[in-house]
Amino acid sequence: MSVLRPLDQLPGLNTATVLLVSTEDALLQQLADSMLREDCPSQLMIHLARSLPLPSNVTRPRIDLVVFVVNLHNKYSLQNVQESLCHVDANFFLGKVCFLATGGTNDLLPV
Repeated sequence: MSVLRPLDQLPGLNTATVLLVSTEDALLQQLADSMLREDCPSQLMIHLARSLPLPSNVTRPRIDLVVFVVNLHNKYSLQNVQESLCHVDANFFLGKVCFLATGGTNDLLPV
């Protein structure tokens, strides 16, 4: 198990790999399916993970973007993201990490 680093591998030509991290399996699968349905001139690959670190003995492509999905109704979801952040190199936070919050409501807007 190791820290996820942005420059571990050279980028692939016309390919991008997105890593989705969340405890919500069904939500991750829906997000991945909707991303793959979009028409894109490049090849998009998506990997799903419940938490970090990723196993170091697995051959995987270069990760171009990490998306942490937080369910605001699940305390464990936020805790999982906080624990996973320790396994991401600081250089990844320069345009290669995204946080997506789900499950929130906007009670302030009139209906």
